[in-house]
Amino acid sequence: MNEARPEAGQAGFTLVEVVVCLALASLIGLLLVQTLQIASRASGAAGRVAAAEEVQSVRDHLRRTLGSLVRRRTDGRRPFFLGRPDGLDAVIAPDAAAERPAETQVTLAGTARTDRRLDLIERRRLAEPGAEVGAGDEEVLLAGVTGLSFRYFGVPTGNAPAVWLAQWTRPDRAPKLVEIRIAFDPGDRRRWPPFLVALGDRP
Repeated sequence: MNEARPEAGQAGFTLVEVVVCLALASLIGLLLVQTLQIASRASGAAGRVAAAEEVQSVRDHLRRTLGSLVRRRTDGRRPFFLGRPDGLDAVIAPDAAAERPAETQVTLAGTARTDRRLDLIERRRLAEPGAEVGAGDEEVLLAGVTGLSFRYFGVPTGNAPAVWLAQWTRPDRAPKLVEIRIAFDPGDRRRWPPFLVALGDRP
């Protein structure tokens, strides 16, 4: 019994269909790859924006805080200010808008983590004798930094010229400027540009 053979035209049409299907599959694959690349770039951009917003929020907070130092009192006494290479202690003024009804002592410092990184933390307590730090008075401003240092620009003694110092211990005068340097891992999306703060309690 003779089997029916496909005509040449039918065989050719089947081959064309295969070629078209392969071309469509390739096009779909290319579109999928491009879509994934676009999504990856968008995700990376969103991550960078979020990292930049986090850092800027901290910088704005530090600028407001250090710009609110208590001024010299009427009896001539200077509120407490102590600058260290790895942090500082200062007294900031009351601010009803910020729900801060009394003078507040602020500490900025780095605390070590188990992964050898640091967290930049802020502690607050009422600037009154015997006041205790409450459970809610410590906040992590930046987590997982690899470097943290402070410098102070001001007149260290008498009428000497202003200089940069790694620490500030002069009891009768606060520095004019504070510089805060922060470093991150190379793979971290966060970046910390140079940061100088003019203190709110300059004479």
